[in-house]
Amino acid sequence: MRRALIGLVSALLWGTACVSAGGAPARPPAAGEAAPAPSIATPGAAAAPLGKVRAAYTTVSGSLAPLWLALDHGLWQRHGLEVELSVIAGAPIAIAALLAGEIQFAYASGESGLSAQVREPDLVGILSINKGITHGLLVQPGIERLEDLRGKRIGVFTVGDGNYMLMSRALRQLGLDPERDVVWTPVGGGNFAGLVQALAAGSIDATLLPAPNDLAAIRNGSHLLLRYKDLGLPWISLIAYTLRSTLEQQRPVVEAFAKGIIDGVRLYRADPALAKEALARWTGLTDPEALDWTYEAFRESFTDRPFIDLEQMREVLEALVAHQPEIRQLALERVIDRSVLESLDRQGYFAAR
Repeated sequence: MRRALIGLVSALLWGTACVSAGGAPARPPAAGEAAPAPSIATPGAAAAPLGKVRAAYTTVSGSLAPLWLALDHGLWQRHGLEVELSVIAGAPIAIAALLAGEIQFAYASGESGLSAQVREPDLVGILSINKGITHGLLVQPGIERLEDLRGKRIGVFTVGDGNYMLMSRALRQLGLDPERDVVWTPVGGGNFAGLVQALAAGSIDATLLPAPNDLAAIRNGSHLLLRYKDLGLPWISLIAYTLRSTLEQQRPVVEAFAKGIIDGVRLYRADPALAKEALARWTGLTDPEALDWTYEAFRESFTDRPFIDLEQMREVLEALVAHQPEIRQLALERVIDRSVLESLDRQGYFAAR
C-alpha cells in the first residue's frame, strides 16, 4: 500500500515538475520567459554512458543552484549520467519516495534525514555542498519579542520537513515548547515563495526563510526577528541521500552524480552571470538586487569539497536526543558514507581545477 501511494504521489509530481539532464523544464517557456541557456563546453572527454537516474530535491532555494546548473549545462552528462530532476515538497515525502525506489537520489534536510535513518539505516548520506546557513526568522508586525511567538502560527511546507526541524530546535533554544506553544501551519509546495505569500496574506505569523526570500518578506511588511546563525546551534544543511544498495551495486553512478554537483558548484563560482541566470529561471527571481544578494550569500556558503561534517552531525544528534531518545542508537559512521568523496579525492578530482 505504501509503495502504491508513493508511486501515485511521485507520478503526479514527476508529471508536473520533471526535467532531464541537459534539458529544460517540461513545460515550454511562457511568454516573455527567458529560454534555457545553451550548454557550455567543458574540457575533457565524455565518460561512457551509465544510464538514467531520477533525483528529487525538497524545496526551491538558491542552495540548489549547483544542481540546476548541472542539469542545464550537461555537467552530469559529461560523466555519462542522465539525470531526471524533480521537486518533491517536504523531506519525509522525498525520502519515502527514495525508500520505495521511485527515485535514486534525494536532496533533503539533514535533520529530517537523521530522523528517517533511525528507522531506515540503509538510507545513506553522501555529500553536502552548503556550509553556512542564511535563514532568518521573519514575523508579522506586532511580534517584537521572542515571547510573542507563543500561540502563533509557524509556517512550514510539511510537518517534519527541514524548516520544521530547524524551527523546533530554535524554539527550544528560546525556551518555548514546539509541541505546545506554537501552531504548525503547513503550506505545501516546496517553494519558499509560498511561505512568503502566506506571511504576506496573514495566514501564518512567522516562518524561517533563506536568502533572498527574507528580503521579499521584509518588502511585504514583515520584519526580521533573528538570524538563525546567531543562535549558535549546530546545524546540518541539505544532504544528498541514496540507498546502500545503490551505493554498493552502482558506485560509478553515485560517483558521477556527486561529480555533477561538484562541477555545478565550480561553475556557480566561475560564472556569476550563468549562476544568476539559473537562479532567476528556477526560482522566478526577477529583481536584480535580490539576484545579486542571493548569488553572494550562496557563493560564500558553497564548497566543492562537500564532505559531510561528522562532528557537526554528532552535535545535532545530541541536541535531538532529548526529544527523540531513539536517535541515540544511530551509528553515524554507518549512515554517512565518505567513501564516494574519498574515492574522488584519490582520483585527483579535488585537485586545483
